[in-house]
Amino acid sequence: METDYLLVSDDGPGFHTIEGEGELIGKPSVFLRLFGCNLTCKGWATPDSPNGCDSYISWSKKNTYTFEEMFKFYEENKLVEKLERGDVWKITGGEPMLRQEPILKFVEQFTARYRFTPRVDIETNGTIIPSPTWLAWPHDTTFTVSPKMSNNGDPEIKRYNRATLKWHVNNGSCFKFVVNTPEDLKELYEKYINEPNIKVPKNRIWLMVMAGSRTEHVERAAQVAELCKEHGFNFSPRLQLIIWDKALRV
Repeated sequence: METDYLLVSDDGPGFHTIEGEGELIGKPSVFLRLFGCNLTCKGWATPDSPNGCDSYISWSKKNTYTFEEMFKFYEENKLVEKLERGDVWKITGGEPMLRQEPILKFVEQFTARYRFTPRVDIETNGTIIPSPTWLAWPHDTTFTVSPKMSNNGDPEIKRYNRATLKWHVNNGSCFKFVVNTPEDLKELYEKYINEPNIKVPKNRIWLMVMAGSRTEHVERAAQVAELCKEHGFNFSPRLQLIIWDKALRV
């Protein structure tokens, strides 16, 4: 069990960027990408993204950083200053809910050390229920849920958890869905919107295009935007592809 260290991806302890997707799109953010995921998303493979998962780097290599090493990195790279002014601390992966205990300890120690409460948003695939501690804290912790539909290639038993999804509905989380075909939209209604034990509100749903590059995004975005117009969903571009033509380390 991790007690005073984190397993992070090959992105390193953190980097400063602009949030590229979902409800917080466009906000300056400090990304902390943790190692490991319980899903593969190989079904999302495209010619420009052959590994499928756009955070493949999060589970392809792990790096160990003690809390003290993390603090030193944040100080040297002025990330503490960015968080203190109100930039979003985006904790993502992979699947960060696999490592809730060490994350909670790290954020608690960060808050005590620097004497301010960071704005935290946790990106999750919605398969593991968050600890109640996240919502008990005085600071503003939110969740961005990116559930994986059948187009991701993993079996339903691994990627679909009604209890966790309902928890996020009850707590006002943002939901992001990658769609590519009319069948994806049918599944969205059946499994998430009309499912009696979940019922994700349409106004909390953002649809995104399945793309691994700027070119693929441009080619496919219009059809997803039209679906949002027709059905009343929010549309989310993927700014990291549009601006930098990259999905990671930007």
